[in-house]
Amino acid sequence: MRAKELQSLKRDLLRRRRTILETAERAQEELEALRGAERDPEFEEGAQSEHEQDMLAQMSETQRREIAQIDAAIARIDAGEYGICRDCGAEIDPRRLAAVPYALLCTECAESAVETARARP
Repeated sequence: MRAKELQSLKRDLLRRRRTILETAERAQEELEALRGAERDPEFEEGAQSEHEQDMLAQMSETQRREIAQIDAAIARIDAGEYGICRDCGAEIDPRRLAAVPYALLCTECAESAVETARARP
């Protein structure tokens, strides 16, 4: 990949990272507002609170994972290692990187990893 393409990709990754953080912050603010608001008497207090906690935990874990993947991709760009398969060392197809910009594996190695995971009991 050319330097100009890498810098553009890095900007896109940073933009996505910022969006995730802003979304998480808004979700936290909304959850706090819900907690402060009067509860709907139609729902059990415990069930409503448990649902809110589950949603927040699920969203936060997904967002944390994506941010970690973005940070790792940016580190690979800075180190000059971006777009190289972690397992076989081949160049990752640019179409795969366009779809999954923080991909660590080429298509063949990713498919092999999925097959191996499926084969485990």
